[in-house]
Amino acid sequence: MNRIIALVLLTFSAIVFAQAPQIKSGATVYIEPMGGYETYLAAAIAKKQVPLIVVADKDRADYIIRSTVTQTTPSQPTVVVNNTNANGSNVSNRGNGGSLAALIAANNAVSASIAVIDARSSQIVFASSSDRGGLMGTAETCAKHLKEFIKKSEKPKK
Repeated sequence: MNRIIALVLLTFSAIVFAQAPQIKSGATVYIEPMGGYETYLAAAIAKKQVPLIVVADKDRADYIIRSTVTQTTPSQPTVVVNNTNANGSNVSNRGNGGSLAALIAANNAVSASIAVIDARSSQIVFASSSDRGGLMGTAETCAKHLKEFIKKSEKPKK
C-alpha cells in the first residue's frame, strides 16, 4: 500500500514540476544556413521585433532555428492567343504568352517551416509553418508566430 501511495505521489510531483516549453525574451538564437532563407528569417525577426538576439556563432546560442523551404513553380500551360491577320484568317500563336507567362511564373508557391530547438537539451520548443507571400512573406509569418509564442509564454498564469 505504501509503495502505491509513493508511486502516485512521485507521478503527480513529476506532472506538477513539468513545464511547458518556453522561450524567454532576450535569448540568443542561431539560424542555421538554408540556401539564403536564413537572411530572410533574420530580417523578419528584426522587422517583427521578435525579442530575440540573433547570433552568428552557434556555440553562443541558447536556441537554434532550423528551417525547411519548398519553392515550386507551377507548370506553365500553353497559352493560345488568337490574332486575325490582314486577310481575315485566324493565326494562332502558341508559346509563352508574353507577360501572362511572366505573371504565371511569378506565382511560385513557397512554403516554409521553422523549428526552434533548445541548444542544450535538443528539445523542440516551437515550430511554425507558412505558405503565404513568397520567401519574405513566409519568413515574416513564422517570425510573427514566434513573437506571439514568446509573449504568450511570458504572461503570468492565473
